[in-house]
Amino acid sequence: MNVVLAYPAEHDKGEGIHLRAAFRQNGHEVIAVNHVSEVKSSLDAHASVLAFRPDTKLETVLEKAPGAELFVYVEPLGLLPRGMERSPIPTACVISDVHRNLKARRLLARLFDHVFLYQRNYLQAFDEHPSGAVSWSPWACNPTPAPLIQERDLDVAFIGQLWGPGSERRRILDRLSQNYRVNELRAYEQSEIPQIYGRARVVINLPLSDDLNWRTFEALGSGALLCTRRQRNGLDLLFAEGTHYVGFDSNEELFQKVSYYLNHETERATIAAAGQAEALARHTWSHRAEAMLKAVADGPRNTAPVRRMHAAAVVKTYAAIYERSGWIEALMRMAATERKRPVLRSHLLAMGLKSFCRRAVLKW
Repeated sequence: MNVVLAYPAEHDKGEGIHLRAAFRQNGHEVIAVNHVSEVKSSLDAHASVLAFRPDTKLETVLEKAPGAELFVYVEPLGLLPRGMERSPIPTACVISDVHRNLKARRLLARLFDHVFLYQRNYLQAFDEHPSGAVSWSPWACNPTPAPLIQERDLDVAFIGQLWGPGSERRRILDRLSQNYRVNELRAYEQSEIPQIYGRARVVINLPLSDDLNWRTFEALGSGALLCTRRQRNGLDLLFAEGTHYVGFDSNEELFQKVSYYLNHETERATIAAAGQAEALARHTWSHRAEAMLKAVADGPRNTAPVRRMHAAAVVKTYAAIYERSGWIEALMRMAATERKRPVLRSHLLAMGLKSFCRRAVLKW
């Protein structure tokens, strides 16, 4: 299949580069598109990405991708061309942090025929699509783990934001650091994460809310023992606690589990190996990519809510999405084309002002 893949290649931390590699490894053609051509991924700095203005029409994008059979958007901040309501090919989006801003993600999903969510707990929230158009597609790990270049010299590894002094994460890591060899607590590029996890005997995962996060799968795929807070987020449907990973409810239980498994190496290694084997057998980016294509092929057609909207509602939907993305110039160009509809034009100008204020306040 020929896939047009839109993802924010100018950022290092997104998963788009992994999906791109997975589609290609599975024998599919991929044309990467974005609103800039810059690529900052430490995993594939030489990737080629076609750049378009944020408000480019989908027809223009497809002219540069002859033979395209599917448009896939990986949020956030990738290219969102206008005209999705007229798309001649199926469209799909991959949505991540629904637990942080559900309203904005529901709005985004209106542009697409198929919606793939990392978080199982929010499937019912996307009720504007018919049955079969919204699917759970959890995070994944790389199909080939980083080779071990040395012994596991770290007792414990943690990668993630620590927040401010006195935060729960900071308190947990400070205590662990007093008793065990812990990795340097800083921001990491994607290429560094497998190396850190590959050095660790135990990886600590501290998910926010009910998030079934990327770290879960990266840790399992690395061959370290995953020790994660228990959440009702579908993890128990993918892996078995005590067989593939260990869980905890309280901080004290976490400290007890870390101490126990660092002092019982055979048990630690057995669970870690089983978790890695299960992750690599069923939960790699290659598995997710093929599951997405199958869901699109077997699912309903032309289900994007935007396909059923009247013209003004379509414009307002794009305006709301562009406003949150900070695409002020795109909003101004949209306003310039609406001189015959002054009310709609005023709405677009107001959204542009709102976006300007958002960027000024957030300093981006």
